Amino acid sequence: MTTMRTIGKRILGAAALACAVSGGSAAAGGTLEVWAIGLPNGYVIMEHQASVLEVSADDVANGVVEVRGGSRLVITLKSPAGYAVHLRSHSGLVQAASIEAIGRTVEMEGDSGILVQREAPAGRHVVAIDYRFVLAPGAVPGTYAWPLDLAVRAPLLGDRELPRVAHRLALTSKP
Repeated sequence: MTTMRTIGKRILGAAALACAVSGGSAAAGGTLEVWAIGLPNGYVIMEHQASVLEVSADDVANGVVEVRGGSRLVITLKSPAGYAVHLRSHSGLVQAASIEAIGRTVEMEGDSGILVQREAPAGRHVVAIDYRFVLAPGAVPGTYAWPLDLAVRAPLLGDRELPRVAHRLALTSKP
């Protein structure tokens, strides 16, 4: 019975976490607001999410756009647990992306990537996410809807960071 309850909680949690931050809201003229989602061992609050991607002439000339602090999550865990940040591209403007958070960088060459944090200690974790977008050929300067959807959920057994992970020191860590 306990196993069925655990599975049921995970399914409900996964369904709730499918409600992701989407740039589509910004493109439709809506605003992205703070949201909170439950995890089996805690909850996630989205404190900040960029709603647009500003592409300058210099960005087009360099072929990349960097956005520091494009997203900021607060993940609160009641006991040690893990979480996964799933990112999915929905824009033809970007051909690849590099996402840096929780001390790791995930290079996305396809349309998705996952940052997995296993065995995080109990407590409050502020996760700032930096982005580096490689622009598609033919990109022009302008203001575009945010090119990624983001969802946070409990990690699944089969989760692995995709497609390549380069472990780095967290930007906020101090010696």
